[in-house]
Amino acid sequence: MDIRYSGLSRINHWFSVIFVVVMLTLGYMMFFANDRASGSYAEAAHIGVGFFAFWFLLWRTIYRLKMGFPAHKKQDRRHEFARVVHYLILLGLTLLIITGPLYLFTENEGLAVFDWFTVNLDLTALSIVHEPAEEVHKITGLYVLPVLLVVHIAGAVVTYLSDEGAARS
Repeated sequence: MDIRYSGLSRINHWFSVIFVVVMLTLGYMMFFANDRASGSYAEAAHIGVGFFAFWFLLWRTIYRLKMGFPAHKKQDRRHEFARVVHYLILLGLTLLIITGPLYLFTENEGLAVFDWFTVNLDLTALSIVHEPAEEVHKITGLYVLPVLLVVHIAGAVVTYLSDEGAARS
């Protein structure tokens, strides 16, 4: 029974961490910008990085769901809770990578990727989902995902500091 993540899974995890931290930082900069220019700059960077994060996080989420999670030596409530948190993080990331482009495309706005190119998909026929997609994106990005990440990090610290974590290192 494999109880560890593969090397590829660990690399995926840390690249995801980088993308998520950058995207959250830019999202918060956008949301709390003091002036329109700063907000627009952060938004352009958020969209540009988001384009690449979309493809990576989509692939990573599909890969993780396909490969599953490693089994634990002992199944207890803590491990079950950790599994639920993992799935909720993947769900949150999936919601973000879908709703971000969706709420732009439903207003016929394109994804301008660092002024290199623009991706546009006219989904104005689905304009009824624009507001819900925008709200889901903002609530998930500003509140839900950060809380899940804090719980995930706290769980990792507790596991590492416990006898179980010390035995693995």
